[in-house]
Amino acid sequence: MDNGLVTGDGTKVLTVEEYDKFLQFIPEKKQPQKTYRPAFELNVITGLRYIELQRLHDNPDWYHKERNQIILPKEAQKKVKQKQIKRTIDKLPSTFSYLFKAFLEAPRPPHRDSWNKNLKRWSERAGIEPKIGPKTPRKTIESWMLKCGIPEIEIYGRQGHDPVTSLRHYQSLSFTEYEMRDIEKRLREWGILRK
Repeated sequence: MDNGLVTGDGTKVLTVEEYDKFLQFIPEKKQPQKTYRPAFELNVITGLRYIELQRLHDNPDWYHKERNQIILPKEAQKKVKQKQIKRTIDKLPSTFSYLFKAFLEAPRPPHRDSWNKNLKRWSERAGIEPKIGPKTPRKTIESWMLKCGIPEIEIYGRQGHDPVTSLRHYQSLSFTEYEMRDIEKRLREWGILRK
């Protein structure tokens, strides 16, 4: 299934249908705590950089359950030249605390090379082309938010971009009308889109 949904840097962006299908191909072990499914789900919903996802697993106190927010201190963020002192990821699903608990009970997200191999293998099993890479979760949520009309300034703040790091490479993505309905519905379910 090659639908050409890739950003300017060649990163695969998922449709909702592909996202749901991909989740089914992340293996469930005999013990649910042994799956990486919660890590992938959390990665897409939050749009964290992969290293931030790993650091969040090591620092669960960055998630504030009472506010349903992730507040990343400067040391959580990957970029050496990071100008933001902290970054807040809000507009999380009302059920996020359950996903976060499953994420913490699962193994720590593996080394980036292992994660890349897993993503490639699961993409092949799911029949998704081009294959999902480590940037796919982040680029997927960013493109969904942009295409649904969420102001760029909100996306910049949530994702830790500065205006120089434009989202222009998402502009050429062309979702079908049906895909856009799915995206809007999913973002409403997740509490990101509130129209």
